[in-house]
Amino acid sequence: MDDRHKNIGWHRGERARAAVFSAAVLAFVLSPLLQYRRPIPERVDGFPLSWYPMFSTKRNRQMSVIHAVGITDDGGRLTLPSGALGTGGVNQVRRQLYRVAVREARPDAYAGDLAARVARSPDWANVIRVEVVRTLFDLDDCLTSRRVDGESTVLASAEVRP
Repeated sequence: MDDRHKNIGWHRGERARAAVFSAAVLAFVLSPLLQYRRPIPERVDGFPLSWYPMFSTKRNRQMSVIHAVGITDDGGRLTLPSGALGTGGVNQVRRQLYRVAVREARPDAYAGDLAARVARSPDWANVIRVEVVRTLFDLDDCLTSRRVDGESTVLASAEVRP
């Protein structure tokens, strides 16, 4: 047997260190499961390990959404797309609408700015008024029918002036 193959086995203490290291990694990976032992309000989610509350938390059946609607000259209602509401991606525009209309409580200012943007766009020439609306809808009905029908409350409106 040549000398290269003599020291292939474990050295003294290596197995113990490997076992301790493996147990520590396994405990770290499984530690989020301890959150299930806590009452729901006391559970904490953390990065990089998560117990996925976005999937396991009970959701309300009712949900409200703030959105913008254009009223056409013939009385029709159009849900204005994110491109009409502002620059940026869908989520950025949605957050901006929520921030101004709800958190800062300035829906009239947002409606006025939106009416001015709609007036400058030839795509929305038939829109005569814009509304900032809160719609409360049933999630189950929405997901099964693929429609967002619900009780709407107009938070603000503004006339579109050419």
